[in-house]
Amino acid sequence: MLKCTGLKDDLLEDPRIPNFYSCLQCGKCTSICPAAHAYYVDGDNGKYNPREIVQILKTDPEYRDLNDYAIENCYHCYTCKSVCPVGNSVSDIIKVLKERRKKEYGDFQYRSFYEKGLCVIPEMLSLDEFDDWIGYRDILHNTKRIREEFGLGGLHREIPPDSIYEIQKIADLTRDKRFKKKKEELETPKKVIPESKIYLFKSCYADLHYPGMTESIKWVFDNLGVDYIDDPNQSSCTGFAYYANAIPFSTMLVANARNFALAEQAGYSNVAPVCVTSYGVLTESKELLESGLHSEANEILKKIGLRFKDQVNISHISEIFYKFRDKIKPKLKFDFDGLKVATHHGCHYTKMHKKTAIPYLLDDIVSITGAQPVYYPEKDLCCGLGFDHTIHNRDHSRVVAARKLKSIEDSGAEVVVHACPGCQITLDRNQPYIEKTTGGELDLVHLNYAQFIALAMGADPYETVGIQTHSNRLEPILEDFDIL
Repeated sequence: MLKCTGLKDDLLEDPRIPNFYSCLQCGKCTSICPAAHAYYVDGDNGKYNPREIVQILKTDPEYRDLNDYAIENCYHCYTCKSVCPVGNSVSDIIKVLKERRKKEYGDFQYRSFYEKGLCVIPEMLSLDEFDDWIGYRDILHNTKRIREEFGLGGLHREIPPDSIYEIQKIADLTRDKRFKKKKEELETPKKVIPESKIYLFKSCYADLHYPGMTESIKWVFDNLGVDYIDDPNQSSCTGFAYYANAIPFSTMLVANARNFALAEQAGYSNVAPVCVTSYGVLTESKELLESGLHSEANEILKKIGLRFKDQVNISHISEIFYKFRDKIKPKLKFDFDGLKVATHHGCHYTKMHKKTAIPYLLDDIVSITGAQPVYYPEKDLCCGLGFDHTIHNRDHSRVVAARKLKSIEDSGAEVVVHACPGCQITLDRNQPYIEKTTGGELDLVHLNYAQFIALAMGADPYETVGIQTHSNRLEPILEDFDIL
């Protein structure tokens, strides 16, 4: 049950939310919302209409009808934000409502994130609960061996004990902390796509599922002579825990202020995340800290001996690949001429921070290999990840995933190239189940853009790219192009 006492003040004072009273009730958010579409296609998914939710917040002081809406159905894809003429984000409003519905932080999910530097870990992905990810059981059973082959060790990325202590200290100090709005509108951070001094910001979700993703990025960077560091002390961006409502907003914000402080301290202030969710969360954190919240964040960081100086620059690593296209092309050893590729950039890049996104950067990246990017009608549709849906309601994820995969298949594509690990996991892991339940063969394989480029440059498909961790076999396509 949603607690409504003081809700209006919370919404008006929350630094994430612009003045929702400016909503025009035009309905653009509902017309394009994948959660609303899922409700209207299948009413069993629960009533969800973002326009009506905002209307209730604007007009009913007692919010009597809010509990009629399945706010947990929100995918947090920010499609609403990308089309709103006044810049509202129903996704962030829903996030506040979810936080008010949360009874307390301290359950199994919270403890799991708390103990492992706010990272997604295998213990959270019980095989008994994930049997519908066909073939994943064998992949996860072999994860330790595969990671050892990469020289990584363990089941997931290990964060040094001193850093775990710092992250837990932040979690303890921010558990009941409430940040209040200092500015009515956030300013879009200036962004420069860097060529050096890059702070490689790793993805816990990528490292868990596809260790070859980060290894491919490092392999390409090493072959290009890029100056970067791989800092073991970073926490996750906290994005999965934050959107799954397992940690509070305050923990997310200060944990990322710590990450920024580490980058500044190392002299590598160009923070470049592997993950699109990380890009979205880090960029939002920078916006919020620059809006006047950095002093409060630094009061907490002071207790662990750190200070955020507001000097970081954030670019997604795909943007760096995009900038290096002319340097990559002479190093290609294999030609993907004629290979039809569908690209998926990820909502937290194209929609959450639409003003600074490069709309077709993946298409331009894959084109240098001779591959042919194809258009498909659902190119802008989210993958269906939904964060909490992946843990507790994958059927809700698959409503959207199936719709997107069918559109890609109809385009004639053979490969889907992703920028976001979460999107790749959602579509790659769920595809076999969708095929089984629908009786149709999708015949698609999934790669991160860095894996795709690394293969074209001659990286070992198993020892660097890690194709053995994928749910849909890549060997037939690689054999067609004499890579295997």
